[in-house]
Amino acid sequence: MITCNTISASKANRLYWLGRYTERVYISLHLLRRYYDKMIDGEPKEYEEYYQKLDANNPYPDKESFRLGYMYDEKNPCSLISGLTAANDNAIVLREEIMSETLSYVELSLNYLRKSAEKKDANITDLQPITDYLLAFWGSVDERVFDERVRNILKIGKLVENIDMHVRFDYPYFRIEEAYECLKKCGEGEEELFDRMIEKHLDELLDEDLYNLYHVNNAEYKTKVLKYLNHLVLL
Repeated sequence: MITCNTISASKANRLYWLGRYTERVYISLHLLRRYYDKMIDGEPKEYEEYYQKLDANNPYPDKESFRLGYMYDEKNPCSLISGLTAANDNAIVLREEIMSETLSYVELSLNYLRKSAEKKDANITDLQPITDYLLAFWGSVDERVFDERVRNILKIGKLVENIDMHVRFDYPYFRIEEAYECLKKCGEGEEELFDRMIEKHLDELLDEDLYNLYHVNNAEYKTKVLKYLNHLVLL
């Protein structure tokens, strides 16, 4: 029998952010590899575009410090190590909800990244095991987490982060639409978690014609989408 126990507001918040942080690191790894390849191909200023899309202040003067910084700088909230540390902090508290096996994949990811940081390994492609661990994390959620509400809140966090990152990096509309439709389905059973007025605003903004017309060159449109998206979930 599938269980669906009452979840405290504090743990619901941690589940949501565990979903967000794991997805943020997963997508960031993909994006950093893509920008790293561009820099190797002779486009060294591509890193400026990366941090600008994250709305982060650039503390790195060159591509080498950029690469190491976004991988290992614990003072940078947008770095891989900051994201994994936050995910691990939440996962430890949620051990009973997500099971030790699921937690272990987050721990493995963080331990691997810390060892890479100690070696100052600047090759982003060497972090492929972290991508694999994070995929295994979500597989373990599906296999071992039987509380439907726990899974649902985790996936809501994952989908919000997925949309956020894809909007920031100008992904095509169909990628945004797929994730948004999945997010709304998750929200159907979580009435108290979604602000329905904000959902209506997002429905209007995430229109294919509007998105294709405005999302690349209109900062105001993108800012509005991200603002509503990040206030949709009441956690």
